Amino acid sequence: MSTNRLNNTSAHKDCPTCTRRRITCDRTLPECRKCISRGLPCPGYGIVLKWGNGVASRGKLTGRKLPVRESADVNSNIPGDRPNNSTNQIPALEENPASIDRGLGLNINPTTLELMQHFQQNIARKLAWVDGPTNPWRQVIIPLAWMSPTVLSAVLSLSSEDLAFKYAQDHPRHNDLQSISLRFQNDALALLARQISALRERETPQIGNLNPNEISYTLASMLLLYNVELLNAEPIKWRMHLHAARVIVQWREQASSCASLNEIDTFLLYEHYYASVFAGLTTFDPGDEFTGEQFENSNDITIFSDFVRVIHRVTRIERVAYDQGSTVDPIQIENIIHEVDAARQRMTLLGQRMHLQGCHAQDFQHLVCIFYHASLIYSYQVLINNSSADSNIRASRDSILDHLCSLSNRETFAHDLVWPLFILGTECRGLPKMQEMVSQEMEAVMEISGVLDRRKVLFFLQHYWSLDLDRSLTWIYLMREMMPGKMMLIL
Repeated sequence: MSTNRLNNTSAHKDCPTCTRRRITCDRTLPECRKCISRGLPCPGYGIVLKWGNGVASRGKLTGRKLPVRESADVNSNIPGDRPNNSTNQIPALEENPASIDRGLGLNINPTTLELMQHFQQNIARKLAWVDGPTNPWRQVIIPLAWMSPTVLSAVLSLSSEDLAFKYAQDHPRHNDLQSISLRFQNDALALLARQISALRERETPQIGNLNPNEISYTLASMLLLYNVELLNAEPIKWRMHLHAARVIVQWREQASSCASLNEIDTFLLYEHYYASVFAGLTTFDPGDEFTGEQFENSNDITIFSDFVRVIHRVTRIERVAYDQGSTVDPIQIENIIHEVDAARQRMTLLGQRMHLQGCHAQDFQHLVCIFYHASLIYSYQVLINNSSADSNIRASRDSILDHLCSLSNRETFAHDLVWPLFILGTECRGLPKMQEMVSQEMEAVMEISGVLDRRKVLFFLQHYWSLDLDRSLTWIYLMREMMPGKMMLIL
């Protein structure tokens, strides 16, 4: 053991940067020597927040439902979110990034402006189902960041983490950006702890007693931090943020069950809903209940919500049937197929209303058809436990291939293709050429829009293909019975 560890002036734990880099910290104060020797800004040994809500099963966080911090006060130098007296007064996005000065009263340095520009030009494009003038990751999140230091810190953490992946891991810029991301992440967590502490003090939540945008700031920050951890494929961490966001959503429903939703609320609730739906595909928890009834389908903020609701309903039916040892009622199957058809029709009409131009309009319609057939295959896989649907599955599989080949610009919608590619891949057993094509398409998605949990998704498919399983045993059987606990996000 080094003398630094025995020195009574050393810290009692590793610094966050060394922890992130997965190296042993020398714990010298006020900054560790390993960070200094590499030219990295050492964040020191301040408070690190952890999220509860049923995630921690041991230690001091056991049973805690909301983010908490272990000491008395959040740094008073960190500005709080600006009060707002109207549910609809969040400012419109301005083209000049310096408008953040007017929103928060802060002096913005070049690094912050660079990160905001990266978020606006690159990250928002990858996070939205469809990029365009009404992309809510620009039109909602950036104005929220102008108003809220919590949201701003979360945006900057996500942007710097994403930008770090543009550099090789041994490049100094990579390490600098990851350190910046960690610092902003800790700032966001500290501010969130303050906000949630204030929410917890209200024994009977009343929406009329709240700053109208208070919950929006909190939920937006949690969803951004979820995306930060997703970049690093840290399932425990991103699931904790998603669970914490669910608590806030439930709290909001209790506080304002009859209140109408504005576009900001609609967007945030939908983002949480669809992330939860896809996270639930591999958890197999029959008690994992959440709803998506807070928002309307088929507008440019809730794109593909029709299909997401069908996927959610099919998943819930399967979980209940498995838990009860029962079969699915044929009427339910028929209703689901009708819902998938209706979803395709509504999404086709939405595409026409969105005024997409040229090849983008055509590609959007191909994407709708891809989701339509993937939803049909998933429904057949889950709800019909025999070979009667095999011909329908093969027809939809071939249709997905046709529409994939018809896409004129894969980059535009690459990030939307993970789930359809996964479903397509589950129907490629014994078809090596098709397996190779699915693998190449998934690699292309990762090259264009990031790895996230997608490497794990591809590894699962390749393992599934390699097994000599009976045709009646689906990927769900493999995931539930043979690989319990191997959760992944198919997004």
